[in-house]
Amino acid sequence: MTTIYVDSRTAVEGTSSDFKVLLRETIHILPGSRLRVDKLRFVDSFFTTDQGRHIYYKDGDNSIVHFALPEQAYSGTRLAAQIQTVTGRSTTYNDATNAITQVVFAGQEWLSDEDLKRYVSGFPAGSSGSAPSSINGVLGPGGQDSAGNLVWSFVKMSPYDDLYLRSRKLACKNVHGPLGDHDILCKVTLDQGISKVQTEASPTQVYYDVPEASLKTIDFRLTTFDGRVVNLRGRSLSFQLTIDQ
Repeated sequence: MTTIYVDSRTAVEGTSSDFKVLLRETIHILPGSRLRVDKLRFVDSFFTTDQGRHIYYKDGDNSIVHFALPEQAYSGTRLAAQIQTVTGRSTTYNDATNAITQVVFAGQEWLSDEDLKRYVSGFPAGSSGSAPSSINGVLGPGGQDSAGNLVWSFVKMSPYDDLYLRSRKLACKNVHGPLGDHDILCKVTLDQGISKVQTEASPTQVYYDVPEASLKTIDFRLTTFDGRVVNLRGRSLSFQLTIDQ
């Protein structure tokens, strides 16, 4: 049994969410070895806007109107207030229902990410119909109330539900990620809230087969389901690797 304690603060290169560590001695992983991750720990330092900060509307002439929210972590009340500030539309948050209601201007319509795929122009720099950098993932689906106001009924403040710890050097063919990738070491469910310490153990003590290798350095990344590295804003990431061989 081999145990490796990993902490991004000892990385020889990279950031706290995409880094490489140098082992003091070479670790030889034998054929048939298995690995698991325990005691993973980091602070939820994500901004509500980390996956996008733009909100889009269709104007009366079918063109796009867009507004950008400041990049920060929001509460429901502060998010509604900021949307009202940047759009000029009356916007309120209901704490009891966790919904945001907005009075939309006549002739205008809020655009979901699916709607935005139909447009080829009118986006801010670096954005497009297929990658609009919108805040719609936080707002959720939009509907109308009895007065005809726009209502986002399933608002959340965290930009992520789950994250994945990955390593290219420890990739295993019997692990299949959401997109068929093999480099996932464990999945982390974000359930503590912004600024709270997020921890994850291996509750079922699950081991994964790990390929034979001799390692002096190991790479690690904390990513979204599709492999995009997240921003921990300099806060450290630590965990324990246990190799059964």
